[in-house]
Amino acid sequence: MTIRKSFRKAAVLVLAIALVLTMSTAAFAGTEVGQTKISMSKAYSIALKDAKLTKSEVKNVEKEYEHGKYEIEFTKKGTKTEYDYEISKTGKILEKSVDYNRARNTGKKKLTEEDAIDKVAKFSGFKKSTIEKGTVVLEKDDGQWVYEVKFDAKGYNYEYDVHGRTGKILEYSKESI
Repeated sequence: MTIRKSFRKAAVLVLAIALVLTMSTAAFAGTEVGQTKISMSKAYSIALKDAKLTKSEVKNVEKEYEHGKYEIEFTKKGTKTEYDYEISKTGKILEKSVDYNRARNTGKKKLTEEDAIDKVAKFSGFKKSTIEKGTVVLEKDDGQWVYEVKFDAKGYNYEYDVHGRTGKILEYSKESI
């Protein structure tokens, strides 16, 4: 009986040590048990896929790993469209921002708030009722009238800048809530 009890205690001790080592190794690596840290190359591929672009279609690429996340920025060739991503070490897009070329136009606004909401709904694919639960603010930004449309949906906070005259989406971002 004593040998059996000793064997059980030893087995429990070995399992406990193995569990502690596994958890501390995962903590040291900055991931939770069962999660794998992706490479910078994989994070870059995730950003390109989301932007629906290939490596040959982008320029001015900047990549950085900081504070437990990948920060990736690039510009689409032939345009001034800038993409900015924050991707977790597990591959989830935490934040995305797309800044389109801003055409300067200091004229008076032509669109209404309702028009701006319609433009965002068409561009984003969200229902108008979802967008109307957020906020719409008209402000002058770099000499042009811009509607800033913000709303929450599907676990993200969305923000769109809509040109006050043309209705063009100037910039948008989504950030994990």
